[in-house]
Parts: sequence; structure tokens; C-alpha cells
Amino acid sequence: MKFRIVFLSTVLVTLFAQTELSAQFTCEGTACSFLPSQLTETGNATLKKFEKGYLDEVLKTNLEAGFLANVGASNIGTGTVRRIQIGVSASAAGYKKDDIQIQDDLIKYPKLPNVGGAVIPSIHLDINPGWLLGTDDGSFLRRFGIFLHGMNVAVTQDQLQTASNNKNYEGRIAVRSYGGMLRYQLVEKEGFLMNLITWNGINVGVGHHVMEQNMSLSYLEGKAAQIEFQGVKGKWGGDTNFLFNTKVQTTNVDLRTGIGLFWVANLIVGGGYSWNSGHNSASLSRRGPFIISANQDLPLELPREYQTVLDQQLLAQNPNATLGFRASGESNSKRGIGYGIVGLELDLFMLKVIAEGLYGGKDLYSANLGLKLSF
Repeated sequence: MKFRIVFLSTVLVTLFAQTELSAQFTCEGTACSFLPSQLTETGNATLKKFEKGYLDEVLKTNLEAGFLANVGASNIGTGTVRRIQIGVSASAAGYKKDDIQIQDDLIKYPKLPNVGGAVIPSIHLDINPGWLLGTDDGSFLRRFGIFLHGMNVAVTQDQLQTASNNKNYEGRIAVRSYGGMLRYQLVEKEGFLMNLITWNGINVGVGHHVMEQNMSLSYLEGKAAQIEFQGVKGKWGGDTNFLFNTKVQTTNVDLRTGIGLFWVANLIVGGGYSWNSGHNSASLSRRGPFIISANQDLPLELPREYQTVLDQQLLAQNPNATLGFRASGESNSKRGIGYGIVGLELDLFMLKVIAEGLYGGKDLYSANLGLKLSF
């Protein structure tokens, strides 16, 4: 149970710094007297320490990964488009920092990972405005390129259960992203050795990108989980519920150049800077029956279907209660990120294959891969 709570808060959350959080253990019933009094009194201060010392850091790490994934969602390549292009891509980012350990006199948590990640799928439409307006090949307008991207994806409950191979998950995940860039070929390309080798000149661009995520997930425990507080063992039933909403906005500028080889391959290098802002909210909760086994000879299992109507004989021999946990937060953040770009664009007649990597600082990386039909 502890693992699932940590997993949900670490992997699914894409949150921000400057977070205001509230957390609380609640206990109602006879079994509460067996628990350390600090658990529902001063023990809540431990949860605050966990939130401030660990959750805040994880939320910030996930946020910064989401910022860089937003930058990569455009899947630009060389930054040029002959006429019109359509395609698909996926941008992913990851961030890894040092593990964090939180402890006090009541609870010592194990070392917890401080990692973040984000994935943004996109559909693309790229247009050369000079071609669209019917200008000559040498026209000034032919140096421009408009790159648009967006997608609205929803993962249904059936898809979630299939992907996780676990029927105990319920809920829905929705991701919506959109944005675009305006590019300009500042310095024209230059060919050498009958154009077998080409310097791709200098291409510059400015763009704006938006990503929204909404999650509503529940893990339905098959049976009550084992839990222990300072040597007191018991079973805790109930479902773990997670809600999450976020919106991230990124404005970026970058410069690209590179070398073309044999009319097919283009090696890309460059760099840029992004201005990022976002808002989010999240909550994690669990509430259900808690039974302490006073009779060690009596098997103590709480199948999920019986957790709301417990056997009275079992209750008589084992102190019981309703134990609850909740943590929630709302946050805002702004941060600028400079980044480097390396990539490869393969121009295979009408098909373009574009792969890019972005470096946003120590252990902050992003990559995107796209396929585009060029007409």
C-alpha cells in the first residue's frame, strides 16, 4: 500500500514549486486507541514534513520535465518546409535528481526517488506561406515556415486497465496540447561538391505551446493491505484515489544550423531559451476500515467486497476503526530554461523522419520523434 501511494505521487504527478499542501490522518473507532496518539495529532506534522521535504521537490522536478517536453512538441527538424507537411510525433522528457530521505522521531521513510517525466503526442501541419500565396521560389516569403501542432487524447478506463494489465484501476486520463512556431531562414543554405555536402544556413524561430492534463484515478484494493504503526499491525481497507489537473504554457525562441549529406540526411545543432509558466492542483486520499488483530490465531483478511459490511464476530474479537489519509495541493510556477539541440532529419522523397534531443541542464533531457509527409 505504501508503495502504491509513493508510486502515484511520484510518477503521475506533474506539479510545480511554491506549493501549498494540506495532509491529515484521521481515525474513528475503538482501534484508534491502539495507534500512537501522535499519528492523528502531532503526527500530522510528519506529513507536512513529508510534503515539504519530498512532495514539493518531486512536483518541481516533474514540472521542469513538462516544460522541456512542451518545447520539443513542435518537432521542427531543420526548420524549413518546401510546400506543406502533415505528420505525427511524440515528445518525452525526463529529470532525475538525488534521492530524498525524510524522517523524524515518529516515522522514517525509506529513500524516495526524485524523478519527473512527461509525454506529449502531437499531430502536425507545416506550411510555407510563400507557396500558399503562390509566390516565386526566390520570393522573400519562401524563407518563412509555419509549424502547427496539437492533439486531444483521452485514455479510457478500459484502455488504462489493458495497458496496466490490472483490472483494479479505474479512471480516465486526458491530455490536450496545441501550439505553433514561426520560422525564418535568416541565412540561406550553401552547397559544396555538387551539393553532396550542404551547410544548412541559419534558421531562427519563435513559438508558443500549451499542454493540459487531467487525471482521475482510483486503485481498488483486492483486499485490505497490511499496515504497521510502531509495532501495531492491522489491515487497512479502502481505495486509493488520485486527482490531478495541470496547465503549462511555454514561449520559446531558438536558432538552428547543420550539415546536409547526400541530399538525404541533415545533422542539426542549435540552442534556444524558453519562458514557462503553469498552474496545477492534485489530491491523494484513502479511507476505509482498519482492524487490529488481537487474536493472532484468527486469520484476518478483508476482501474488498466485504469491507463495507464486516462480520460482527470478527469485529468483536478485533478492535476496529475507520482510518483515513488525505493530501492535496495547488500550485503555480514560472521558470526560464535554456536548452541545446541536436537532431537528425532524413528526407526520403515524400517522407521525413525527424529525431531530436534537447538538453536543459544536468539530468534534464527531452527527446522527440516524428514522421511527416512532405508535399
